[in-house]
Amino acid sequence: MSLKKHGIVVDCEHCSCSSHDDSGGFEVTVPISDSETGIVATARLHCQVSPEQHDVSLTGWLDEAPDVETRSESMRQRISAALAFVAEHRICGNRNICPSEVVRIVEQQLRR
Repeated sequence: MSLKKHGIVVDCEHCSCSSHDDSGGFEVTVPISDSETGIVATARLHCQVSPEQHDVSLTGWLDEAPDVETRSESMRQRISAALAFVAEHRICGNRNICPSEVVRIVEQQLRR
C-alpha cells in the first residue's frame, strides 16, 4: 500500500529496514515518487519511534536518480510534509501497510 500526500507517493509496503539502534531509531529505504516531476527514487529515511511520538525524516537517496531537480526546495518541502503526515499518524510500523520486519522493529521499540 502506498501513501500519497502533497504529490509525493511513499511506497510504504516496499520499504526495508537497513539498521536500528537501542534509542528507538531505525533506518529504512523506501521508493518515493513525485507525481509533479515524474521522478522515482529510493529514499533513505530515519525513523524515531516512541510511545509519545514518531519522527520520520529524509536522510538521503540510495541511488543517483535524484538529480538537481529532485533537490529543489519545492520537492523537499513536499517530501517533508508527506513524512510529517506519516509521523503524525504513526503510519510507520502499521501492520496493514508495512512489511513484517518493520512492524516487528517498531513494536520492539515501543515496548522499551
